Amino acid sequence: MDANERKSVDLGLKQNIRDDASTLLRESLYDALLQYFNNLKISSDDPLFSTSMSYVEKISVRELQVQPNFLEAVRVIVQAAREIGYIFDHSELSDILTIAVGEIRKDRRAEEKNLQTFDQVVFNIYKDLNENYQSFNDFLKESYPEILVNVISVIHSGKDASGVRIDSYNAEAYYRTRKDQQDVAQSFNLDFSKVEVSQVRKPVAGRVISDQRLVDSLAQITGRTTESVRDALQGLSEYDLNSIKDLCSNYNKLQKYYDIAGDEREFKEIAERELGRKLLDSQVQHAILSVRRSKIYIENILDDKFVPDKSHGINHVKHNLEYGYQLIGIIQSKRKRKNRRAD
Repeated sequence: MDANERKSVDLGLKQNIRDDASTLLRESLYDALLQYFNNLKISSDDPLFSTSMSYVEKISVRELQVQPNFLEAVRVIVQAAREIGYIFDHSELSDILTIAVGEIRKDRRAEEKNLQTFDQVVFNIYKDLNENYQSFNDFLKESYPEILVNVISVIHSGKDASGVRIDSYNAEAYYRTRKDQQDVAQSFNLDFSKVEVSQVRKPVAGRVISDQRLVDSLAQITGRTTESVRDALQGLSEYDLNSIKDLCSNYNKLQKYYDIAGDEREFKEIAERELGRKLLDSQVQHAILSVRRSKIYIENILDDKFVPDKSHGINHVKHNLEYGYQLIGIIQSKRKRKNRRAD
């Protein structure tokens, strides 16, 4: 056998090995999918079953090698559900979580590492599903399976499904934050759909924006021209203008908090140290959500997209985001501003 023939045989053997490895990986994924569908009581003639199975051949060998079967199976099912518009009920989601937790526990059992934290996180997710899922809005129900995939991934490996590192200690905070983000996004959509031409703010005549530093900061943050920023600022209420000024003055601080928003424990420690007082866990979670939405907040203040609710006279999304900034000293409340002027 000459060198070319030997090379050809070697290449053929390597390809066969790769093909065999690919076949084994896909068979393992099929088995994992069957386990889920058996527990979900979903038969093979259901569109969710057939759509999920059709995805298996489309997954690269690299992906099959990186992700454990139980997690890849959940991702496949969630992707298939999104494609066909399948909405899970809370018991199905609980079953998916149960299988995933069982697989994670197999790895943890030998180490007995962080099991107490792990159990508490899982218990709280189960509790939330059983007690609150029926009250979730449709938008959150549609996005919830993806949230669950990401949380399972964080618990398992300390990374979400896209590979972003999230300390597993913060899995529950991550879960709550992702849920809150969906609620905020839905609230934004509802509010924006109500904007009519008559509600769009008109520039306030006579106001002169002389703070070039503020204009330049907002232009840099939003990517807008200084002229468009100046025009937008002219139409703001006194409160909104002061809030924007506070936020820009503290923008470096806001960026620092943004960079650590994925670690609730570190966020809380730094915020409490800088404030000189304690924060409740719920307050920390609220502040984290506001920090993550800071650019959206600025954009929609400038565009006057926070439409007040007719019955309450406020926009609840705007109010909630501002409360988060107030908690960590990024902006001041109306009361504090009044007290400052009185002094």
